[in-house]
Amino acid sequence: MRIALVGPAFPLRGGIAQYLAILHSRLIAAGHDVQFVSFTKQFPEWLFPGKTQKETSSEVIDVHPVPRFAPLDVRSWPATVRQLAAFDPQLVIFKWWMPFFGLGYWAVQRGLHRRTRARVLYIIDNVIPHERRPGDRFLTKLAFSQTDLFIAQSRAVERDLFTWFPRLPRERVLFCPHPVYNCYPAFSGSAADARAAIGLPADAKVLLFFGFVRHYKGLDLLIRALPQIRRAHPAAQLVVAGEFYEPRSEYDKIIRELSLQDCVTIRDDYCPNEEVGKYFAACDAVVLPYRSATQSGIIQIAYALDTPVITTNVGGLGEVVENGVTGFAVEPDDPRLIANAVERFYARGGRAAFVENVRRESRRYTWEALIASIEKLASARTPL
Repeated sequence: MRIALVGPAFPLRGGIAQYLAILHSRLIAAGHDVQFVSFTKQFPEWLFPGKTQKETSSEVIDVHPVPRFAPLDVRSWPATVRQLAAFDPQLVIFKWWMPFFGLGYWAVQRGLHRRTRARVLYIIDNVIPHERRPGDRFLTKLAFSQTDLFIAQSRAVERDLFTWFPRLPRERVLFCPHPVYNCYPAFSGSAADARAAIGLPADAKVLLFFGFVRHYKGLDLLIRALPQIRRAHPAAQLVVAGEFYEPRSEYDKIIRELSLQDCVTIRDDYCPNEEVGKYFAACDAVVLPYRSATQSGIIQIAYALDTPVITTNVGGLGEVVENGVTGFAVEPDDPRLIANAVERFYARGGRAAFVENVRRESRRYTWEALIASIEKLASARTPL
């Protein structure tokens, strides 16, 4: 098929750009003719909470996209349609992860349906956003009104889709879980080497919080769980590797109040691709203490790097983390439960006791399965 992808790509940074870059390469490997029409920017600078939207890694996946789309630049919308129409695709794939892009997506899709016979497919991270804002429902329904086909990346997302769109024909929707992010190179040394590289003792028990920090991700809950964890394991250390998208001072205050300065290491910055493996090699488990979620690419990074996961059972996270097998899933909003899970994890033998299960589970989350789902939906003679 001739397939067009629309979304962020290098030189823009982030998990969505990484995901689409891998998808681009896998679609080409599967024999498809693929064009990537990328964003010129994701957000106006005054709306972006981080330091930069540009990729700073030295190791990148460059798909050599055609940059056209900007969500708030109405001039870019017809330019995006013209670029796509000139390629004359049979299928156009968008990644949907937040309603902010809804109006621009709607305009591009509407133009596509007028000028081409292409079907539009959304790969959905979440229908209901983590942090809701006025207009979210309107923008989501507007964009989805022009969308032909859907792939839900968790059962929780699939349920949300049919809750918001109860009349949506089920044959236009497929569930396919998020593939593993196997684009990050594994650290070449030992766990002790990785810990030394980030300034930790070789014999520490290391927990990792990875990714940007927002309230819904519950880092404060994990910090509050540390005193209980430290009573059972005095050598326990928490590493936070991710840029703060809200004031860091609130987290620093909790650390000071609980006298945890000597056991929390914070790297308040976006982690370059070439350093991701180091952090996952240094830890015993990655911890996702989220208050809300649908699915998480962090788990798929962890699985690709043979790392067990301790998470809260929100959204689709419990679908991916098999309790007691690849890690633990506990109820949200309770530091005590997080600490109990960490204690059970170490009582069971820590990382070494879970790693083979993680490797086995990771084989379920393949890009080949996603490509097959895309091909199945696109080739079905489903009336739209």
